[in-house]
Amino acid sequence: MRYSHQRELIRENVKGRFDHPTADMVYESVRQSEPTISLGTVYRNLKQLSEDGSIDTLETVDKKIHYDGRTDPHIHFICQECNDIFDFLLPLQAPKELSDAGFSVSSEKCVYYGVCDACNK
Repeated sequence: MRYSHQRELIRENVKGRFDHPTADMVYESVRQSEPTISLGTVYRNLKQLSEDGSIDTLETVDKKIHYDGRTDPHIHFICQECNDIFDFLLPLQAPKELSDAGFSVSSEKCVYYGVCDACNK
């Protein structure tokens, strides 16, 4: 993929955030420094960045796609009430049963769904 100034702005925006933004949130943020960028450009570049592994995607229970600039192994918790996404820096390890069965794991994503502490109260 060749260099694109707009793609780099989008990548930096997502990498610099911890709120797991939607494409619309990224668009609104990037537009502040690049007012001529289109929503379609943001969607297209987010797709390319997620396909090449620069960013990760998460789907909330309302079926919205959120983006995560953290690509290091970590666990996500998605609240089924408020749709907030929480990161937990806990070690991930593929189950031994996979390697025992001859599978070789190249990547993993761990997402738990439930109700967060604030919504439980």
